[in-house]
Amino acid sequence: MTTAVIGATGRVGSEIVRGLLACGDQVTALVRDPGKARRAFGEPGGLQIRPTRLDDPSDLAEAFAGIRTVFIAMGSIGIEGVLQRVAINAAARIASIAQVTRLSVLNTSADSLGINQRAHHSIDQFASSTAVPYSTIRPAIFSSSLLAAAHEVHTSRSWTGLAGSGRMALIDHRDAAEVGVRVLTDPALWGAHHDITGPIPLSWPEVLELLSTELGEPVSFQAATERQFLERLTSGVSAGTAELLITREWAILAGENDYTTGTFQQIIGRPPRPVTEFLHDYRAEFI
Repeated sequence: MTTAVIGATGRVGSEIVRGLLACGDQVTALVRDPGKARRAFGEPGGLQIRPTRLDDPSDLAEAFAGIRTVFIAMGSIGIEGVLQRVAINAAARIASIAQVTRLSVLNTSADSLGINQRAHHSIDQFASSTAVPYSTIRPAIFSSSLLAAAHEVHTSRSWTGLAGSGRMALIDHRDAAEVGVRVLTDPALWGAHHDITGPIPLSWPEVLELLSTELGEPVSFQAATERQFLERLTSGVSAGTAELLITREWAILAGENDYTTGTFQQIIGRPPRPVTEFLHDYRAEFI
């Protein structure tokens, strides 16, 4: 089987590539920067790194020739949302493609408070309009989102955020990728939306208590007003990203993420990794 991976050098996409290669499958990484991909993967057997213009349907059609499955791991808003639609539309016209699997997000809905969730819902609706054979992985907020706090934790042993309450069952990006590989390689899982979460819902302050235990010293959560949070964000990220992160916090405060699913256990056969494992594995980022 040959899988084309879009977003192959991202945190989840790179794990998908490695997981498929470990299964003995052929992988074509459709990338803008071949050098970055080669630095990430080297030149293992079974991997083709193909420079591809994702905004060019004809180039995508050439890249998809002979491909059986496609995995897409990209952002949902702005130009990346547009490029996802271009890729989905191109894949729908390729007879060899039996399944497109896309990395989405938990609570994908037109009614979510989160911009990301609404944008992913829109992409799903577009995919449905093309009649492409289609499935999604819908993970909860990634444990790796905590890495955004690493600099502040390192310098002040605190993290400033908006959602001082509200819980989410953070999931490890490595677990999300493991589900992605299984879905790509098991036709019985095609044509469905797979909602996956970590083992237990936790608030940001509760997660920092776990980080405090890992580091052996206290790390506190500093609740900010919306204006304070916006000012902090816009000094370091684009306005669009700031808006996405703020609405994510609104969704957390509203309780949209305060639940778990058994989907990961059902697909993989083991419990998902706890946040404590992620914090231990990435401990050095916070020191």
